Amino acid sequence: MQEANYLPIFIRLNGLRVLIVGGGTVGSKRAKNFLDHGADVTVVSLVFNEYIEKEENIKKIRFDASTISENFISEFNIIVTATNDLDINQRICDMAKRLGKLCNNPTNPQDSNFIVPIFYADNDLSIAVTTYGKSSIVSKLILEKSLTALREESYIRGLIDVMSKVKTLMKGSITDPRLRYELYHKIFNDTNFESMIIKEDYTGALRRAEELINEYNR
Repeated sequence: MQEANYLPIFIRLNGLRVLIVGGGTVGSKRAKNFLDHGADVTVVSLVFNEYIEKEENIKKIRFDASTISENFISEFNIIVTATNDLDINQRICDMAKRLGKLCNNPTNPQDSNFIVPIFYADNDLSIAVTTYGKSSIVSKLILEKSLTALREESYIRGLIDVMSKVKTLMKGSITDPRLRYELYHKIFNDTNFESMIIKEDYTGALRRAEELINEYNR
């Protein structure tokens, strides 16, 4: 069993500079992913695939990846090595890590200090899954099963909204964060509250939460 030495985090990419080394299928997928989430993306390659060639918001630099230097890499926050040359990928990732940069090497996850997971995101939640490079197909299966469970338990989305409103209510009436933490869990585990949530009676659930908050304020 692999040691779980990665910390899952969600990063706002706006303003971060991302370097993709390699203009093929993997490079274009990574480039699109980072671009769609607000990063400033540069791709270095001798050849670019159709997506990269046509995407005006990607900066394209046409030169041999084997000549990339630490000085060039130092301008970027995140580096992805996606060439078909394993030695070049490793050399660039090693340089990036020496400079304290985040580097993802899809051809060798062990050489990476961050992983790009399979993920789903909407306005309510995000779910990310990785098998640490073992099998992206299995990661997709796990993600789809998670999304299926969410669709079958439709009240969970309502619960997210109600608990967000509960948090706002508590911040307006209870100043002690320790009490808020305790009460937040008491509301969540309250059987009457839970019953209303499962029945999708979100108005009633919020009223029940207000009752419990008022009991604390007496």
